Amino acid sequence: MKKTLLLLALATSFSAIAADNLTLLDLSKPTTPLEFNSETGAWTETYNDDATVIKSQCFNIVHSSVSEWMSWSGFTASNSADNTRRDNTIKFQFSNMACGGIDLNEDGSIKLDEFGAPVVSAEMPYLVGFYSSYGENTCTLTMADGLPHRVNSAYFNLNSYPYYCIEYGDAYARAFTNGDKLTLTIHGVAADETEKTVDVTLASFSNGDLTINRGWKLVDLSSLGAVNQLYFTMSSTDTGEYGMNTPAYFCMDKLSVISEPESSIASVGADTAITYDRASTTVYAPGFLAVYDTAGNRLISSENGSADISTLPAGVYLVKSAGACRKIVR
Repeated sequence: MKKTLLLLALATSFSAIAADNLTLLDLSKPTTPLEFNSETGAWTETYNDDATVIKSQCFNIVHSSVSEWMSWSGFTASNSADNTRRDNTIKFQFSNMACGGIDLNEDGSIKLDEFGAPVVSAEMPYLVGFYSSYGENTCTLTMADGLPHRVNSAYFNLNSYPYYCIEYGDAYARAFTNGDKLTLTIHGVAADETEKTVDVTLASFSNGDLTINRGWKLVDLSSLGAVNQLYFTMSSTDTGEYGMNTPAYFCMDKLSVISEPESSIASVGADTAITYDRASTTVYAPGFLAVYDTAGNRLISSENGSADISTLPAGVYLVKSAGACRKIVR
C-alpha cells in the first residue's frame, strides 16, 4: 500500500509542474514522421542508414544503423504491443513486456489507473534502446535547442528479448541465477561536460528470487540536474570476452524535462564569451571549447580557446564552453 501511494504521489507531483515549463516526450506527435512495420512494430526507417535522428518536441533522439548487416544501435521507435516469446528474437526485438506505450489524458498529462500506475495503450509508440559497447555513447538524446533542461523523470521497461533470455537463456546468454543483475545507467551531461548518473535495476536474482521488471517503472531523474545531453549504458553480470551476453535492450517512454528560464541560462555562461569570426570560420572561447551538431555529436574540440570549423559543411552548430552554449550558423 505504501509503495502504491508513493508512486501515485510521485506521478502527481510530476504532472503538477506548470505545462509551459515541462516537455513530455510524446511519440504519437513527433516532428519526424514515424511509420511502423505492421508485423514487428518497428519504425520503418530502423535499417535506413540515412535516418540518424528521431525528432520529437525538444528532443533529438540519436539512431544509427548498418543496413548491409541488418543491424542498428542507439534508439528506434516501436508501437509493438505483442510481448510473445518467439524463436526469431532478432526479428521481434522491438517489443516490451507492458504490451504498449503509456497513454495520455486529453490535456497531455499521463493517464493513471486507480493504483497510480500508468495506463498502457497498444496505440502509443515508445522508444526502444539498444546499447552497443563498441560505439561512444550509442544511446544518446540531446536537447534540440542546445540549451540546458532540468531532467524530471521517465518511465522504463524491460524489452521482451532480454526478458525471456533472463528467464530461460538462449544460445548466447544464460538464464539468471543467484547474484545476477541487469542494470541501466542514465548519464546526464551538463553544459560544462560534467556528468551525473542514475542507476535503474531492470532485473536481479538474489536469495533464490528473480525480480524482473515487466511494467513501466517511473524513475525520478531530478538528481541529474540541468543537462544538454543524456546517454544510456547497460551492464550485466552475464558477460563474456566480447562484453554483455544478456541482450542490451531497454524501453523508455514519457521522458519529461523542464526548461530553464533564459535568465538562468544566461547566468550560467555570464563569465564566458563565445564568439564566432565568420570571415576566418573560427570560434573563440576562453579555455576549452567543443563544437556539436544538432544531433549532439561532438565534432571538434580545442584546449586553447579557438577552433577552425572550415572543414564542417554549412549548417547549424552548437559551441559549448565552461557552462555557456552558443548556436552558430556556418
